[in-house]
Amino acid sequence: MIKASLLTLGNSTLFDFGISERAFSFFIKQDTPADFLEISISLELGDASEYVLFPACCYSGNRFDVLPKEYPPMFSPEEASVDMPVTITDVPRLNKDGSGMIEVTAGDVSVPCVAVYVPDQKRAVLFFTVQQACGKNVGLAYEKGRIRVTIPHFRENAYRWPHVRPNQNTGKVFRKGESFELPYSLHDVPCDSMEEFYRLFFEQRKCMGMDDSLPEVLTYSRQFEIHRDRINYMSWSSQGGYYATDVLAGSSLPWQPGWVGGAMNSYALMKLGGDLEWKRASSTIDFLFSTQTESGFFRECADASGKPGDFPFKSPAGTERWCLVRKSADALYFVFKHFDLYRERGLRIPEAWIESTARLANAFAKLWNKYGQFGQFVDWATGDIVVGGSTSGAIASAGLAKAWQWLGSYEYLEVAKSAALLHYERDALKGYTTGGPEEMLQCPDSESCFGLLESMVCLYEVTRDPQWLEKAKHLAHMCSSWVVPYNYRFPEESEFGRLGMKTVGSVFANAQNKHSAPGICTLSGDSLAKLYKWTGDKRYFELFKEITTTIGQYISTEERPIYSWDVPKDASLLDDDSVRAQREKLPQGFICERVNMSDWESERCIGGVFNGNCWCETSNLLALAEAIPYIKAFSERAD
Repeated sequence: MIKASLLTLGNSTLFDFGISERAFSFFIKQDTPADFLEISISLELGDASEYVLFPACCYSGNRFDVLPKEYPPMFSPEEASVDMPVTITDVPRLNKDGSGMIEVTAGDVSVPCVAVYVPDQKRAVLFFTVQQACGKNVGLAYEKGRIRVTIPHFRENAYRWPHVRPNQNTGKVFRKGESFELPYSLHDVPCDSMEEFYRLFFEQRKCMGMDDSLPEVLTYSRQFEIHRDRINYMSWSSQGGYYATDVLAGSSLPWQPGWVGGAMNSYALMKLGGDLEWKRASSTIDFLFSTQTESGFFRECADASGKPGDFPFKSPAGTERWCLVRKSADALYFVFKHFDLYRERGLRIPEAWIESTARLANAFAKLWNKYGQFGQFVDWATGDIVVGGSTSGAIASAGLAKAWQWLGSYEYLEVAKSAALLHYERDALKGYTTGGPEEMLQCPDSESCFGLLESMVCLYEVTRDPQWLEKAKHLAHMCSSWVVPYNYRFPEESEFGRLGMKTVGSVFANAQNKHSAPGICTLSGDSLAKLYKWTGDKRYFELFKEITTTIGQYISTEERPIYSWDVPKDASLLDDDSVRAQREKLPQGFICERVNMSDWESERCIGGVFNGNCWCETSNLLALAEAIPYIKAFSERAD
């Protein structure tokens, strides 16, 4: 049974409170000092244990081991082990025994929702509401058996990157005669499994009817031209002969495989570009394999000569040979996408590429056979796991399935299936995936979730075994929890407020860096389109179209420049030439990863960006390369 009641941090006699099936209503009887309204919803769980979801923020209550660290958080050799338990940074969480409280705002989650799955009761409770009431973001909280909603948001402790700290709350002055409602949708339903729980969430994630209109963006061809020109001019390493993902001067561009786009942006440029891009993309694959070690895995980072380079984040002493296993897994999968383009043109694939790819596939097979997992970090010199656990290598199953098709060894397919089952049963069936990003320890993240989805889809494609399609559905439903399903109201004075930016389809990357972002890091999302093709469920296509379409509005262009948050917020100053000269305009083609709905970097940074490019450009290139055919083919069918 669910009970809802009104509490305040001030004088409750000053408010009248009502409850209907769709809204909480409030009437102010007298003027108040700065105050908060609190709606408490009791779930009456008794002693039952529960799984708690705050979409894109908290998975399983974030009830994991914790290592508070400054940014960038990286494991040290003393902290590492092959049998590593899930270990996270200092993010909003319950204690491991389920005690404590999580307090966030509507801007910290992909959709204002608190959802609870109670296995012992075979029950799920999903509470949805809206972003704002009285022009302020609402607060969402959970402690054992109780969901709390506050107007405006109230937090005793707030996440201020990279730690949870005591917080000051300002409240709101309510005026006599004022009345308003807070819409909500509450679902208390039977639920037999984690798969069913996430299916319920996927079906209800838009139940509040908030604006989900898509933005108007440049044509696909124009978007590609902008990306192509920027990358050729600013991210081509003439010394190393590769497409980098960063922007630095001359030949000092660093190289990373996978993750943020290395040997991934080259595929899109090869597919959509001309002779120059084909030549440079092929050279990029040559360079990729020049960084391969005797173990078969790639170095973590390289300089233009192919030697170990300086990683963008300072690594602890003793971890110089550590490499995120996801980087080599991404590279394995995307090398075969380059192979496909060669085959489409009737071109012979260089024998050296085939031999090096086989060495990489063998490295993953050897890793699996030795450890029964891929781990999170490997020693790139020995090929041994140094940090185990996590779902970091989830996409390796897709790469190994492709290796079976291209190289013929059935062992690759067997390892691909076994690893996919491990990641599904050990992680996804517990309601989280971890280890996709490099500098989050093992916070829950969307990157590993989308990577595992990609593997399930790929396994279904190559085997047509229906179990992989069913598992892909669950992963898609989990992935949807990381995607914003509505258009957030940014402050009018913010850059995104000025530009009328829409957040629908943006994707939170992980539970530590509390911002949404343009696109999936780092995939096109076409796995969702394939699910629609195979199932006919148009919600998969809707999710796919939102993710792939919204990225285009975040491109800074000469005609529609985006300025960094290091600019005056006073609109009256924008026409002042002296002020204009000091403003940081993002160069044409830049996409910053920040879609800041949260105040994790301070109120000032909501709806703002820093002046930098990032992996989101690769995500958009991949969307342009792989999304357009599906959108054209399926738009009429989906309607």
